[in-house]
Parts: sequence; structure tokens; C-alpha cells
Amino acid sequence: MTYRRYFKELRQEDPAPVYLLFGQEDYLMDEVVKVLAQRILGDKEGDFNYDRLDGEGSSIEDIRSAVETLPFGSSRRLVVVKNCPHFQRGKVKQEQRERLLDLLEDLPATACLIFRTRGKVDGRQRAVKIIKERGRLWEFPRLEGRDLASWITRHLRRGGVGIDRETAFYLARIWQYDLHRLDGELKKLAAYVGKGGKVGREEIQLLVDPGIKENVFNLLDAVGKRETGRALVLLRQMLTAGEPPLLLLFLLSQRLSIIGATKALAAKNVSPRVMASRLKQHPFVIEKALGQSRQFSSATLKACLRECLWADRQLKGGPMDANLVLELLLLKITKGAGV
Repeated sequence: MTYRRYFKELRQEDPAPVYLLFGQEDYLMDEVVKVLAQRILGDKEGDFNYDRLDGEGSSIEDIRSAVETLPFGSSRRLVVVKNCPHFQRGKVKQEQRERLLDLLEDLPATACLIFRTRGKVDGRQRAVKIIKERGRLWEFPRLEGRDLASWITRHLRRGGVGIDRETAFYLARIWQYDLHRLDGELKKLAAYVGKGGKVGREEIQLLVDPGIKENVFNLLDAVGKRETGRALVLLRQMLTAGEPPLLLLFLLSQRLSIIGATKALAAKNVSPRVMASRLKQHPFVIEKALGQSRQFSSATLKACLRECLWADRQLKGGPMDANLVLELLLLKITKGAGV
């Protein structure tokens, strides 16, 4: 569990001049920022020695201005640049990359600069190499399996609530979303059993709702990445939870249609806000669909929808077992995805 080593260093060593935090676990990156804020600013985290910038809306000049501003009443100031696109391939112009290099080469000792970005970074970039040499390059991949079960156990124990190993692994197996949302679910479980109590499978089944619609998005993500095993696991989890096969097929077809529509509108340079209005969908749904649209070609989406029609006919009158129909559907569309 690499992230635990990161937090151990934060407790024991002086903060580095620059950090690049990247990966899927926003919760853990948020925690790193909180610890650094406490180490650098103490209880004055909200004062004017703390700058928060949006990387997509801020220029390198904006970042430079923040890090070069002298701290007041403190030896250092903290500058956090969230949603930073500068370390991913093809996201920003070369001119901006050059200016970023100049900034990193001449960082003032009075600032701690933290860059945050979701997903992978391009390790070949000179800026990434400089941060690795002079600061910290920390990755936060999605927690799964044993790592997630251990995180769940420690998180509950900090609040005075117990959970046995088998139950922690059970929750880790059924959980498919981010740690921010899991933190909320654990707080709900802790409040239910009370301090000194113990969370069991019964409480999890009663209170924790992964959400079928979001599960379908995760299912399509696995399909788009050709992760057949993960897709089948997600499908079986939903079927075991009692979700009706026809409802699953309807939602799967609906999501594929939304992905296809957003892909077509994006090709016409339609903004996500306008897409949400036209398709009568929440902006969050559009954001997810846009991300997944890159995993499917238009031809593949049409082929997937044809396979959904086949599955619909089978479920409504065919001789095959409903669960088997859906598993065969996943095998078919996963084979053709990613093209």
C-alpha cells in the first residue's frame, strides 16, 4: 500500500518544494493536501498564505504569481493547482510547457507547490522528471481488494467501530466507486452501529447501496477497456443483488445510446452544457458518457446496440436462461469494444 508510505513521510519529513499527485483516488489526494496544509500553515489553513487554483482556467503566469507572492506571518505559502492538464500528453501547447519548465527550475523556497490531476501523467515530459528529482511524484491508483479492505478496517476503527476481516473484504468486493462516497457510507454504518459497535454483512446489505445506474456505467467502462472478467463480475454482482435482467438490459442500452449521442454531438463541437439540455440528462451523466465515448467507435456502438436487440428478444421469449443471455451479451460487446 504505497499511499501509506506517503503519509508516513508527510508526518516524519519536511514538506518538499513541489508535488505532483495523480491517479484515481481523489480522496487520498485530498488527504495529502490537508496534511501538507496543516504542516505548513498550522491552524491558519484558510488564510491568505493558501492559494487554490484551477489548472484548466489558470495560466502558468497565474501559478507563478501565486508561488512568488511572499508569505505573511509564515515561512512558506501553499499553492494547490487542481485539475492540472499540463502533465498529460497533448493537453496544452508547447509554449505553456516551456513556461512551466521555467517555473519549476526557479521555484522560490518560500512556497510549496502542489499539482493535482486525475489519471496518468506522461512520464517522458521534462516537467514530470524535474518534479520527480526535486520534489515528489506520487500516484494514487484505485484501491481494490486487500488494500481497500484494509482501508475500510482502519477507517472504521478510527471512529471506534469494528469490522472483521471477512466483512471488510465483502464490502471491498461489492464497492465500485470512489473513496469520498465510501467515506459517507462508512459514516452511515458507524452511526447505525454506534461507537464500540461492529459492522456486519447484515448492516452493509441494509444500508449500503452501490446504485444500479452507476454500476451500469462501471460495467460499460469495463466493456470499453475490454476487461471481460471485470465486466462479468459487475454483472453477476448486480444479478446476485436481485436486479431484474430486463431492467439491466434497458439501462445498458440506454447508456450506450447516450454515449453514442454525446460522441456525435462532441464531433460537432457542442458543449457539455448544451448536450445535457438537449439530451435531458444531468451534467454528471454527460461528463461520464463523454469520457466513455472515447472507448467506442461509432460503428462499435451501433454493433453493441444491435446485440442489445438480440438480448431483448431472448429475454422476452427465447429459451435461454436470462443470466446467460446477459453474460453472452457482455462477451459479444466486449470483444468488439475499444475499436
